[in-house]
Amino acid sequence: MMKNLHVRRPSLVALAAVAAAAVTLSACSSGDTNAAGKGDGTNAVYVMSDNLGDKGFNDSAAAGFDRAKAEGAGTKLLQASPSDPQLWRQNLEAVSNSGQYDLIFTGPGMHDNLAAVAPQHPDQKYVFFDDELKAPNVLSIRYAQNEGSYLAGVLAANASLDPKSFPLSKGNKKVGIVAGQDLPGIQEFIVGFKQGVASVDPGIGVNISFIGNFNDAQKAYDLTTTLFNSGADVVYNVAGPAGLGILKAAADTNHYAIGVDSDQNGLHPQHVLASMLKQIGNSVYDSVKKYEKDEIKFGETVVYGLDNEGVALVYNDALVSAEVKQKIDAAKQKVVSGEVKVDSVLQ
Repeated sequence: MMKNLHVRRPSLVALAAVAAAAVTLSACSSGDTNAAGKGDGTNAVYVMSDNLGDKGFNDSAAAGFDRAKAEGAGTKLLQASPSDPQLWRQNLEAVSNSGQYDLIFTGPGMHDNLAAVAPQHPDQKYVFFDDELKAPNVLSIRYAQNEGSYLAGVLAANASLDPKSFPLSKGNKKVGIVAGQDLPGIQEFIVGFKQGVASVDPGIGVNISFIGNFNDAQKAYDLTTTLFNSGADVVYNVAGPAGLGILKAAADTNHYAIGVDSDQNGLHPQHVLASMLKQIGNSVYDSVKKYEKDEIKFGETVVYGLDNEGVALVYNDALVSAEVKQKIDAAKQKVVSGEVKVDSVLQ
């Protein structure tokens, strides 16, 4: 087993390279993913604490900026190495000082930086997504990942209980989660997933492993392999760019996984049952359009959940039957109607 793992390591190195493929930019450099400069509409910049190429969170955000750009917005994406927090702060300060942008977007990992910079620029407007900061010039956006993860838990439980419909399952009544770090936002995924599993069968065990970061695809691979070896029928990816290692481990060991943030079903189509979408791109696009209509209430927090399509479970139709989809859709309706209230660590 160890011998085979060593043989696979080069491909995991390649995965990590894909997750951090774009070149790190210096503060306010002219190189960027979307052409900078004045558009016909809102001028927006995304100050990142990571790179594009994760096939998940960051790429979803970029898709939202692409939509806005296609409709006349000026957009710029400032990427930065996830191991260079000094550059994150430099980029945020530089764009704030520039006066060039109507909206400055930022997200995970940037809470302390934004808390320090935003008060120094009271006339600058910021959009802070996947986190929350109480400030009069900041719109915070949260995603009800607990609700989407609830549906992922319902799916995982059904897969573990029904080897006939899910032939890679051993019927072990065990599922797992491999997560990046033990943070409140990540716990939202975990509590929702566990509640969804328990709604199907409270006797199904849920094992959880933390990588310690969101970029180590090899460690994600190793932890996932360990969960599968201990009997997990399905593992849920809650690990950002590192999650590419989770999905690859499912493929290499011939098990099932559930993707996250973006539609990851096509990465390993025989093994990824579904993906829990956080519609980052939709919220980015919506924020730009609402700003243009003067509909944003800065200082407040907007939540995107199942009821407004802020989160969703997108199925791999080749692996998930119509019957199982109906069970999950019924669970979704109970959440939307309020019949089921999904647990949260943030409320």
